[in-house]
Amino acid sequence: MKNLKFLTCSELRTLRDLELFAIADSMPCLEDLDISYPVNDFGWDSDEFEARSPGEMGVTDTGIEVLSSKLKRLRKIDVSGNEFLTDYSLITLSTNCIYLTDIALCNCWSVTEYGIGFVMRNSPNLSSLSVQGIEFGQLDEYSLCCARNLATLVLCNSTVPDEFLHLLVKAGIPLKSIHLDFSLQLPSYALSGISSLLNKYQSLECLSLVQTNFLTDETMSDLSQCLSALVRIRLAICYNLTESTFFTLAKNCPLLEDITMEAANFGGGDRATEIVENPRIKSLNLKYNQNLSDECLAKLASVCPSLEVLDVSCCKGITEKGIANFLKSGSKIRKLHIVECRGIKNIGNGFELSELDFIGAAKSGINDDGLVVIGNRCHGLLNLDLDGCLGVTTVGLKEILTNCERLRKINLTGCPNLCAETVDWMVFSRPSLRKIILPSSYLPSESQRQLFLHHGCLVLSE
Repeated sequence: MKNLKFLTCSELRTLRDLELFAIADSMPCLEDLDISYPVNDFGWDSDEFEARSPGEMGVTDTGIEVLSSKLKRLRKIDVSGNEFLTDYSLITLSTNCIYLTDIALCNCWSVTEYGIGFVMRNSPNLSSLSVQGIEFGQLDEYSLCCARNLATLVLCNSTVPDEFLHLLVKAGIPLKSIHLDFSLQLPSYALSGISSLLNKYQSLECLSLVQTNFLTDETMSDLSQCLSALVRIRLAICYNLTESTFFTLAKNCPLLEDITMEAANFGGGDRATEIVENPRIKSLNLKYNQNLSDECLAKLASVCPSLEVLDVSCCKGITEKGIANFLKSGSKIRKLHIVECRGIKNIGNGFELSELDFIGAAKSGINDDGLVVIGNRCHGLLNLDLDGCLGVTTVGLKEILTNCERLRKINLTGCPNLCAETVDWMVFSRPSLRKIILPSSYLPSESQRQLFLHHGCLVLSE
């Protein structure tokens, strides 16, 4: 594979220096390499563990040094989750790979601000940097000023004080996307720092703020005046934000396509907010909004007439009536996520949802009657997740497989009311099926599995 340019080896069971040496020798033209989060299960409790060197247990600086010396065309690399790496890996990557544009190194706990600063100073083409657990309060201004092409900055659970955000403003790098993710701790910056940053970068296209609890509907109303170019925004675990912030963003950010407000307080707003239609919004993620109601969902539908992706998983207050009313104006919906919504037994009758190709309904209230409705309305369905839907039986499945002629994957894990004979019928009656995930108690024999594979369908359990 001498001409291979892209290689993804994420979550490999075994990834050590030895594997990196093989990659470097056999794929000299690689430009994009993902070696993130290897499993490397070598029996951590055994006596043998004590005798192993780091290079035998995972990727080390030596592996990265050899790799970088041979892959001169490398542009993008993700080494996240490789715990033995240190600043030296960043130094060798930056020194040897002069075309390097993207580096991701989350969960590399021995990497420090020194290594980050070296990359910023010595990788002139660097456009994207993703890191975790770094003390950005100690990063010098000169390093930031050298990162003159840095457009995407992802900082997870790092120390990011206001002083660092002010340095970003002063450095004037061409940021288009910034992610400040503090899901494991409270952020170290305050409103003044984020206000300064957003006032400077009014051409920002992507913004992610996680667990920023000082944000309120009022502060977001002010900040939204700086976000007219925004395309994607994530405001997750911001408990003081309600649907008022959503309506404000939809009004003040005309280019907005993707809104994620997980674990906010939808349904808790008490301010009168002007509701303006925004046909650019394509994706809406509202997972874990416990107070989200059918009435609130109806207002959201009026704002997003072109919505393609809706995720209301773990929103306990939504019923099937709310989903049915939402879908009345949702003819363009492609993906619907209603995971752990026990109050939703079906998606309601109405016109055909010809664009809907995925329904994630794991641990929802979907039952056989609900499957009949889905079969009648969603003829283009490709992927259906029914994991943990206790009311699903063979009766409902036959309705789905009869009417959904394009169905390729179905997950039935945690569905106890099935017949073993149903699997044969599913495989041979619906030729489009490529993957069926079953409860372990219904697994076919090895000879049956091989027969199903011969017909193009993989049958397994998770």
